Amino acid sequence: MLHDPRTEPRERRFAVLATVAIAGFALVAVGLLRLQVTDHAQYEELAKENRVRLEVLRAPRGAIYDRHGALLADSAPSFGIVFRPFPAESTRLARITHDPAWMTRVARLVQLDTLDVRQRVTFANRSGQTAVLRRDAPFDVRAAVEESRAELPGIEVQVEPIRHYPHGILAAHLLGYAGEITAEELDARTDQTYRMGDLIGRTGVERSYEDILRGHDGAEYVVVNAMGRRVSTLSEGPPLPPTPGHDLVLTLDLKVQQALENAMAKVDRGAAVALDPRDGGILALVSRPAYDPNEFSHGLSPERWQALSQGGTNPLLDRAIQGVYPPGSTFKVVTMTSALAHGVATPDTRQAPCLGGMNFGGRWFSCWDHRGHGSLDFLGALQKSCDVYFYQIGLKLGLPRLEETARGFGLGDRTGVDLPQERRGLVPSTAYYDRHRGVGRWGPGLMLNLAIGQGELLVTPLQLAVMLAEVTQNGRAVRPHIVEQVRGVREYRPARPVQSGVSASQGTWDAVKTALRMVVEGGTANLARVPGIGVAGKTGTSQNPHGKDHALFVCYAPTDHPEIVLAMVIENVGHGGTFAAPIAGQVLRELYVPPDTTRHTPLERRPEIPRVAVPDSAAEDSLAD
Repeated sequence: MLHDPRTEPRERRFAVLATVAIAGFALVAVGLLRLQVTDHAQYEELAKENRVRLEVLRAPRGAIYDRHGALLADSAPSFGIVFRPFPAESTRLARITHDPAWMTRVARLVQLDTLDVRQRVTFANRSGQTAVLRRDAPFDVRAAVEESRAELPGIEVQVEPIRHYPHGILAAHLLGYAGEITAEELDARTDQTYRMGDLIGRTGVERSYEDILRGHDGAEYVVVNAMGRRVSTLSEGPPLPPTPGHDLVLTLDLKVQQALENAMAKVDRGAAVALDPRDGGILALVSRPAYDPNEFSHGLSPERWQALSQGGTNPLLDRAIQGVYPPGSTFKVVTMTSALAHGVATPDTRQAPCLGGMNFGGRWFSCWDHRGHGSLDFLGALQKSCDVYFYQIGLKLGLPRLEETARGFGLGDRTGVDLPQERRGLVPSTAYYDRHRGVGRWGPGLMLNLAIGQGELLVTPLQLAVMLAEVTQNGRAVRPHIVEQVRGVREYRPARPVQSGVSASQGTWDAVKTALRMVVEGGTANLARVPGIGVAGKTGTSQNPHGKDHALFVCYAPTDHPEIVLAMVIENVGHGGTFAAPIAGQVLRELYVPPDTTRHTPLERRPEIPRVAVPDSAAEDSLAD
């Protein structure tokens, strides 16, 4: 067959195209070989990471109940706005989250400060943990986020538990609050048990029992699309459900707490404690001003946080255990007990008559009643709260013996209560004065102020309650506590008391109790009397260099079988007999006297808890002090 020269160009073009096609197919084959054989394991792992995401299922905190089972705190579901970081391979999406315009838009949608959003997103990108941008977001914020999800990759609405306090400000300082752990705290922790967005107890019971109230988070693997949004739950394995924290049963009695809250409702600043003297269980605790712990669950604005934490009234301060005050004449209970126990005086001992004051060391030390009390025995001196009588007792008693008794009553040190940040107070010693005034540069004149509860003495309201509880128990040491039981784990047993207690004869205790009854029945605390029951107590007025005096009062009832001790400090109002004693009387009347009757109603006893195996100035006829 003859060769046709006209077909040569066509054949060359076909050969070139065939060569190009073969080369192309060869390159594709090599690429497929590399993807499917050489780099198979690497790309399979990347594909899995892009397809599957581990999501944390947050555990709710344990609930808190009063001694009768009334709910005080629990966890409630809410909708939060979160940011989920992208895998390291999603560089394009990760770059978007660094865009200032993206930050500004997210901050505007969730109604937060741009700097706050930037810090949370930056930490999330660095740690790989989901960041909670806003808790308990309102409907309008959630709707705005849902509408903008296509333009805001990584931003989602998530259901999560938040802390809920059904009674608002009631017992707020005792319960405390839980807040979100900060990035700085996460960086400082070494145990790696917390994640960004977790709640942690900040104050009160929430803080003291954080390890018990906090549960264990669960987890599940979910399928996500290219934008990182959830498509479905991975079917290869079941999710690990979260384990809630353990519930707490407190010694607090909601009925007593409500009565104390009602009586303190008009107090601007102050604190009050109700204690069961038989075992040290705290029945109620109030501090004023108060706050609503639910605010921390919903999220605080910077302005609101500044008002709470730096405001002049300092509502976050638990004045019951963190406020320290001169005890005033309530300390005369310590002075009297010490003098009787050490044989310095007897109940019938009379000192030089009170003429409205006394001279000592060239100075005039006045009595609170400038008219004078005349000649009194020891019982009458406490009933009338005569300063001149106690000046003379203090000089005879001396500092070492007074300090020993005060510390036996639990003053001058922490009581060991299971609440955080308790203050020590102060009971000065000879070593204290040697350090602060110099050896040999102080003398017995200090005892005049100390014997009546002034000078360097400082106490908390809780310490005053413990002091009087020990009187009812004839000197047996009492340790205050707030937790009765950890459900599902163990029955709570408070540790041994910190203080030693006070050793004295039965005659001493009988005399002190008699004098305390006289204080209420016809002395400086007659405004605390309650029809039908016996009340024993002591008023106090402590000097305040920054304004009006503080009013103090401590009491117990009923006198024949004490069930409750009350201690309170009302700041900047005046005399204890005028302002503090009536508040205690109101509490006791609400608890013990039904309306329109004088019948004594005992406090409701706590139910048996099943044992769980371990897996002062007044009216003319009403003296004040």
